[in-house]
Amino acid sequence: MLPSYKIFSLSSSINLANNLCKLLNKNAGKLFTTRFSDGEVYSRFEESIRGETIVLIAQVHLPYENLFELFISIDAARRASAKEIICVIPYLPHSRQERKDDARSSVSARLIADFLEHSGADRIITMDMHTTSIEGFYKIPIDHIYMSNEFIRHIRANFDVNNICLCSPDFGGLKRIKHYKNILECEMAVINKERLKPNQVSSMEIIGDVTGKHIIIIDDMIDTGGTLCKAADVLMEQGALSVHAYCTHGILSGQAIQRIAESKIKKLVIADTIPHQQLPHNIEVLSCAELLASAIDHLLRNKSVKEINLNL
Repeated sequence: MLPSYKIFSLSSSINLANNLCKLLNKNAGKLFTTRFSDGEVYSRFEESIRGETIVLIAQVHLPYENLFELFISIDAARRASAKEIICVIPYLPHSRQERKDDARSSVSARLIADFLEHSGADRIITMDMHTTSIEGFYKIPIDHIYMSNEFIRHIRANFDVNNICLCSPDFGGLKRIKHYKNILECEMAVINKERLKPNQVSSMEIIGDVTGKHIIIIDDMIDTGGTLCKAADVLMEQGALSVHAYCTHGILSGQAIQRIAESKIKKLVIADTIPHQQLPHNIEVLSCAELLASAIDHLLRNKSVKEINLNL
């Protein structure tokens, strides 16, 4: 029998939370949040959660007030005597800062882990972490869900797999690409790039034959879009028929949306781990709600969450 639990949403996550509630046949709980005139964030549960397991849906993209709203909502739940606080955080911010890249820099991914734990979170469900080493920063359990199953189904439905070539944007993504390659049984390539600084690439070369192929770039996130758009240019110059991309987290900061709209990328497919209001015709959004709903259901029924990632 499924134990009793309640679902609540941060102010930035209402649409995703409503989709999850429909899939799980639950009513969203009442969590009131507001911003005072000086910018301070306030959060209050408007119903009893004493002794309850609560699931907190949190899309904590920037600005930082979204992240701080999560911290104080967790603290409010702990002080209201919730039995267990499960945080569904599809995109973990600062996940690219998991190590020191300079002698005097911060490991801010560890700092986020400390904040979540000290706030009172008991468990986290997240998607496509930039690196799984981040899990080592947490003393609480993390259930890591992948978007790959949804992307693979979408690729099979929209492409002739005999005429595609998967492409990793860097050597760090080779493990991810090999997983797709083993399932789709197609060719692969990798991009060798040199960065001047974050979000700025100085040079790029393609390792692998992309001539006469529809190229599908696979990555965990897209930020400014500069690297992806430059990769599309290089791939087309080397004889690719078209360039598509599948990236779980569409951060799309700065001029990314305009840059992608004007690029040679025929289609960019992202998940709704980060909400966006208006997107151009060549950006498609796949919902992650069904995956997250399955993870919540498996977790509360004490079933293996790993089964979700293996189910193709």
